[in-house]
Amino acid sequence: MAVTIDATVGGANANSYQTLAAAQALIDGFVEDDDVVAWGTATTDQKNRALVSATQRLDRERFLGARATDTQALQWPRTGVRKPDTYINTYAVGFPFRITTDYFTDTEIPTQIQYAQAVLAVYLNNNKDGLALSGLEDYNSVTIGSLSVTTSGASNMATGADRVPPIFERYLTGLRISGPGNFAIRRS
Repeated sequence: MAVTIDATVGGANANSYQTLAAAQALIDGFVEDDDVVAWGTATTDQKNRALVSATQRLDRERFLGARATDTQALQWPRTGVRKPDTYINTYAVGFPFRITTDYFTDTEIPTQIQYAQAVLAVYLNNNKDGLALSGLEDYNSVTIGSLSVTTSGASNMATGADRVPPIFERYLTGLRISGPGNFAIRRS
């Protein structure tokens, strides 16, 4: 069964942050690496599936603010999220000096989210097993007592949805509560 994109902002049945046409407009500006070339030969259904999968992965993030409505299907739009680049570091006026329109509206999907979705969709389209990886594919053995790690030594280490292209992580800077390098430490 073919996948249909519903990119209604704040929609109860939305499954994507943008239409295929909008995503394609962004992707057309990407450098033509292997993933982008594979995207160009993919069917509409394959592209739609990749966009939906990328949206599902994006929605696993813990974003700042709160969902704009209780009925929306996706994490965005959100309320109370400041635009990351709309303040000025100036000590003469105060730190930081805010520009008046520095919050995302309750009906706005950040451009960073749309770019992150497009990057991840292109990546997942060419790396079909990306969502199924456990994260341990690059290791022959892992020992906890006295910590011993043996990597597989493969020149092209495995890739997966939680091991996403670095640019994907960069697009989320300033929008989420934590990043890839943050983890919780609990006292035992």
